[in-house]
Amino acid sequence: MADQFTFNGRRVRAWCVDSGITYDELAERIGVPVGTLKAWIYGQRGISFPQACAIAEVFGKSLDDLREQKAAS
Repeated sequence: MADQFTFNGRRVRAWCVDSGITYDELAERIGVPVGTLKAWIYGQRGISFPQACAIAEVFGKSLDDLREQKAAS
């Protein structure tokens, strides 16, 4: 089983808007169904590390940019 990545869907939504890439285009570029992409973005499904890498690569971002930041305790 692949490791799950703590994913920040809000950032991906913002990157799509900023770059003019639709969810359909992003899903095609990373090779997944658009429904799967939306499930990751809206927190309905976990995303694996390789899939997170593919999204970050499309936008020229690092995985740290994509990672959900936890509040300091």
